[in-house]
Amino acid sequence: MLKHVVAAAAGCVALALSGSAAAEVPPQIAFRLNYQANLHLPGRGCPNADEFGLILAGEFGYLLVRDDAAATLRIETRTNGKGIEAELSAPNPTGEGEWRRVITSGDCRELLYDAATLIRIRFGPGGWQGEEPPPWLLAPPRFEVESPELRMVVPAAFMESMAGGEPSSAPLSPWEGTAPLWAQPAPAQEPEKPPFQAEVALGATVMPYGMPRVAVGGGGMLGVRWKSFAFGMDIRGVITPVAGVGEPELKDARASLFTVGFLPCVGVRFVDICGAINATIIGLDAPPPIVVSASDGFSMGFGGRLVGRYPLSSRFILFGYGDVSGQLRAITIRGPLDGDSTNIVTHWRSPYLRVALGLGVAVSLME
Repeated sequence: MLKHVVAAAAGCVALALSGSAAAEVPPQIAFRLNYQANLHLPGRGCPNADEFGLILAGEFGYLLVRDDAAATLRIETRTNGKGIEAELSAPNPTGEGEWRRVITSGDCRELLYDAATLIRIRFGPGGWQGEEPPPWLLAPPRFEVESPELRMVVPAAFMESMAGGEPSSAPLSPWEGTAPLWAQPAPAQEPEKPPFQAEVALGATVMPYGMPRVAVGGGGMLGVRWKSFAFGMDIRGVITPVAGVGEPELKDARASLFTVGFLPCVGVRFVDICGAINATIIGLDAPPPIVVSASDGFSMGFGGRLVGRYPLSSRFILFGYGDVSGQLRAITIRGPLDGDSTNIVTHWRSPYLRVALGLGVAVSLME
């Protein structure tokens, strides 16, 4: 039994000695890489320069390709009658000219693996036969920066309170009153802003053309704006402030117009260029028997609007617009002349074109 224990102990000592001897790392070399494989053979499956550097690292056991190396390893591939050939060249370690080899294979990736093996055979530890490589082939030393020692000093007052004793009356140092980073609350993150802005607007409107007389009024709009696009819904109403409609004139009558419009717009800096689709109803406030029903006064129209916008602040915007719309039908107001039911005349017929101007203020609903 004792003989087995002694033999095992002797084996452990031998392994430790052999391990310490094997721990002596042979000198490492380094090359700059001048790699011309993919340049001449695109689409042939050749590894790129980074992949070939990793193939060399697998052969040598460390990263061989470095930008700070003094020697340059050149790899160039090309086709020949038999397949693909690779030309390898590097400074000769003996100092006599240049080491050069040419190898051939039918597959580019296998060719580059063979090239890495050939480079290891010539420049690896087995190629020196106990001699060290020349200084210009040795890998430059790597500089390591030691990390600073981190220590956490626990305040005495904290230790006394944990032990159950009376807390110290000594004032805390500036650092003792500060919570550690892991105990501090994370900084509040600002919520992401939506990619659009919602606006509501109010303004005044005047219609110089399209009504029996100049009409004035107002309206509101609700819109959604993106960076260079906007969409709005417009509601407005106008009335002729001066009594009298048409020719022959209805002296005590006033005409009104109610409009609902939809406006897709393209925005360019301070100007919006919009299309317009609107539905309108013309009404008439006149003495009997002349009455214009909602169905008689209804019309659809299409047109365009040009809007100028000027920001007054981060939320308020002054705007002015002019729009032109063409109507699909004309509205006709007819009735008896001077109460004579046998004499029906046309007092006014609406034009197919309407022009409106407006001025107002828009408010952004989002900060």
